[in-house]
Amino acid sequence: MANVPRTQFRNRILNRLSESNPEVLSRLTALDLPLSMVLRGPGGEDGQIYFIEEGMASATALSSQGSSIEVGLIGREGLVGVGSVLGHPGLPHQTLMQVAGRGFSMPTDLFRVEFAKPGPVMAAVHDFLYAQLIQASQAALCNRLHPTEPRLAKWLLNTSDIVESNTLQLTQEFLAQMIGAERSSATIAAGALKRAGLIDYQRGLVEIINRPMLEDAACECYATVRAEFAAIFGGDHASVG
Repeated sequence: MANVPRTQFRNRILNRLSESNPEVLSRLTALDLPLSMVLRGPGGEDGQIYFIEEGMASATALSSQGSSIEVGLIGREGLVGVGSVLGHPGLPHQTLMQVAGRGFSMPTDLFRVEFAKPGPVMAAVHDFLYAQLIQASQAALCNRLHPTEPRLAKWLLNTSDIVESNTLQLTQEFLAQMIGAERSSATIAAGALKRAGLIDYQRGLVEIINRPMLEDAACECYATVRAEFAAIFGGDHASVG
């Protein structure tokens, strides 16, 4: 892959890389990123980092019993494998595609050279790291203090913003896992949002049909994180609005 124009990239970090060293783009490999594709296993390292152009990955913390909860969402503003970039590849998390899409991979060692240079790539990765910190800290508060239904509304809005669509392919099992709830609780919460006319849900497909009311139903964490992301990324962070 060579001479890729900057305008081709939707990923924010790849855009910055094309500004600082466009020659290195020849080492990118284009990928389809299907649903449930594992990009990083706990402690795993495959020598590649991943840049999402479309779709969404979810970083999940895992218990020894196999339970998991979402600790961060990754879209086109970031990358998968930031621990390896920082020299700490053994993060005890799993990162997998929760909304199918496409993207690129690059050898980790090559990207680490570019990240080490002061400039737009380093700044973009730092922005992404700060955004991940905001997400994780707010998720800890949210999972401890807020009821299931507002948490579900928040998570649907977050996902919609990242994938830039009001139509989301999500199963109730996955929704329960992401918000740290029993599947029955997630089903009840989704049913309540559907009866209120905020979403439609059938056969693993969720459609947001009244976004303003869904924002009203969401816990305060959605507005908090959205405002922080707008401050960090500006026009680079999309919202369906």
